[in-house]
Formats: sequence, structure tokens, C-alpha cells
Amino acid sequence: MRERRAGFTLIEILVVLTLLGFLMGLSIGFVQRAGKGNLLLQATHKLHSMLAAARAQAYGTNRAYVAITHAEDGSTVLRNYRSRQVFHWPCEDFTRASEVGVLKQRGGVEIIDPPGAAREGRFARFDGGGEVSLGAPAWLQLVDGFTIECRLRVATQGAGGNMVLFRKGAAIQVRLLSYEPGVFDLEAKIRLQPDAKGEGEGDDLLRTGFRDGAEVPEWKGPLLAGRWYDVKIAYDRNDFTIHVNDRLRGRRSDRRNRMQPNDDPFLIGGGYTGDFDSLVIGGIFEDDDDRCTVPEQVTWVDAKDTPRTDSAFIHFRNSLLDPHYHAQAVRLIFVLETGETLARGAHREVTVSLSGEASVHLTGEE
Repeated sequence: MRERRAGFTLIEILVVLTLLGFLMGLSIGFVQRAGKGNLLLQATHKLHSMLAAARAQAYGTNRAYVAITHAEDGSTVLRNYRSRQVFHWPCEDFTRASEVGVLKQRGGVEIIDPPGAAREGRFARFDGGGEVSLGAPAWLQLVDGFTIECRLRVATQGAGGNMVLFRKGAAIQVRLLSYEPGVFDLEAKIRLQPDAKGEGEGDDLLRTGFRDGAEVPEWKGPLLAGRWYDVKIAYDRNDFTIHVNDRLRGRRSDRRNRMQPNDDPFLIGGGYTGDFDSLVIGGIFEDDDDRCTVPEQVTWVDAKDTPRTDSAFIHFRNSLLDPHYHAQAVRLIFVLETGETLARGAHREVTVSLSGEASVHLTGEE
């Protein structure tokens, strides 16, 4: 009797190949679904991490925000904005500043070395025509917000009327207004761009003693000639404020627009008579290292699964959700697309509570 040799028949091989093909088809579909799910997961967790970073930045710098906007190609882009100091001049001389070679002196400005110990140390003294230019470097293109801080003492002699303290063309102007001899108000003006609806363009004007256009008597704290004052003017697309000696003296909270870009130089003086010290300029800038484009398979939608075409700004003040922008928790929903339709059940929701904490929730089966 002949022995049967080990091996496989053609039918057995075909059956095995069929089973392998079936299993490979299942695995490819699983991998594809898992890959898409990962895109949704990556997008929402990137937003979550940006919100956490903005909250941490705001805790140290008072304010920061995350923007969800659309690029020209229609893609959704996540952007992180934060405050950053861009310039410091302690007024010890005309060369010692955080940006070397920036200061350009014109007219009557001199460095004063006061006798004895003084808080100010050396300071700059301006006559009515003295001026210092910082030029127009890119870091002074302040369109998303700014802070300007300094210490000043208006002269008791030769000072009167309206005096220009800072100006950058029509983009930023800060003046001292005298309504009686030796007594001054601080006035700041910024020029804004129109918003997405074409509204809000023009000049925003703020003066000490005013809030949203109405006079506030208890904020009426004039600057008296011959005394040193710490002054801070700030705009962050949330509040436009004036602080004097760390006390709020003027505020507008009804504008959200970006500032007009302006290539004019930033000038100190040119109308100011008095002493000046410790200039610090800060701006609100996008953090280019923390920008993210949402994958095209992931769509930002509203509660009805309709793709959103607007923009959202999630603001933090210290570690909290900023109450001037957000009266309630913020909910942001992202969904996977399948072909021409939105895949129901493949949703992730990012929620920012009033306490500033952000969390990611799966709102359906993926």
C-alpha cells in the first residue's frame, strides 16, 4: 500500500486564503476606524492642552485666551494668545534697554541723577519738545492688545494744557489733560479694526474717572504736578483700562475688536514736560509654537451637528474663565466626518467650567 505524502490540497489552500482575506478586510476596517478616532482624539486633546496652557499663562500674567478660527482654506485652526513683555527702559541712560539700539533721543531730554537714595534712581527729564523714539519694530505691532506701564512726575513749572505722553500714529495716543493749574487727567485713545460683521471700527477713547462712557465720581483721582505716579494703560480685547498707583481709574469693557496695525514709530514725549521712569511695554501675541490645524476629517459643530463658521475666544482671567466674556461654561463639540455626512455618535465635547478647568468627554460611540 502506497504512503500518502504530507501536504495541502488545492481546495484547502483556497479555503485558507479566503479566510485570511476576510480577516485582513476586518483588520483594515478596524485600523481605519481607529485611525479616524485617533484624529478626533488628537484634535480635542490638543485643544484641551492649549486651554490648560492658557489658564496657566493667565495665572502668571493675569490674562490669556485661546481662539478657534478658520483659515482661508476653510480649515479650523486653534491658536493660543498670551501676554508677553517686549520692552523695558529703566531710564538709567539712553543705551541701557531691553532692546539695544532702539532708543533715539530728540530735543530736550536728559538723564537726571538725583542726590541721595531715591526709589527711582536715575530718571529721564523731558521739556515740552523732548522726545524719545522706539521706532517701529515687529514686536511693537500691537494688534491683539498691549500694556504700557511707567512712572511719571509732571513738572510744577512750565507744564499746562494738554500734553502728549505716548503716541504711535493714530493707533495709540496717551495724553495728560489739564482742567485746572497743576491738576491732570490721563486720557488714552486706541484705533480698532472692524469685527467679522464690519462693526466696531474707529477710535476708542478712555479717560480717568470714566467707565463705559459714564463718569464715576469715586474713580476721579487726578494727577497732581510735582508727585510721582505709577501709571498703567492696557487693552486686551476684553477691557480697556487705566490704573494709577495700582488703582483702577478708567475702564471700557464693551469692545472686542483687534487694534489697527500701524507702522508709525512709538514715541515718548513730544509735548510732555516732567520726569519719567521705568517704561515697560507688553503685548498680547499668538504663540506660534502652540498653533494647531484640526484634521480635515474633524469638524467643529454646534449642538445640532451643523458645522460652525464663526470664531470662538475662550478667555481666562488669572486661573478662572473670564466673567466679562463667559457667563456660563463653554462647550465646544467636534465630530468625525464620514463621506458627505457627519458621523453621528463620533463626538467629543470639550467643556471649560467657570473655574477654568477644561475636560474632554466622549458623547457617543466611535
